[in-house]
Amino acid sequence: MNSDNFRMPQAGSKVTAAGVRHVMLTYHYLDIGDIDGYASLTEQNVTLDHPGAPPYRGRDAVLSAHAAQATLLRRHELDTVVADEGRVVVLGRVVRQAPGTARGAAYDVDFADVFTLSGQTLVRECRRYYYAPPPNGLPTHPEHPAAE
Repeated sequence: MNSDNFRMPQAGSKVTAAGVRHVMLTYHYLDIGDIDGYASLTEQNVTLDHPGAPPYRGRDAVLSAHAAQATLLRRHELDTVVADEGRVVVLGRVVRQAPGTARGAAYDVDFADVFTLSGQTLVRECRRYYYAPPPNGLPTHPEHPAAE
């Protein structure tokens, strides 16, 4: 996890601040491949919902999904964290290096993760959204029609 540009938001309460810390730790644990550490921050009935995959329900299913994707060739670079009681939104990018390539041969994708937390500030749900350009025919910006 790269957090050079990250600043802790002003938390409205100690519970919100603890929730933000737990969410930040989930990225750290995933980046270093510590699935047990990640598990310690989740509710037993946690849900993981990522585009292109079925929703994973329950700790065992979520941990299996993360373990299948675990690699030290992937890291999260976080830009923005917004938190309120029970919810944390993180904007950033996932950077991956293709195996067997030169150090600089990386590709990335921007994401937004929306976490719902339990009363004990553990992750109850994580839903991910990826950036994608609009399909052909839709305007790329409200004031500028898309090229046809």
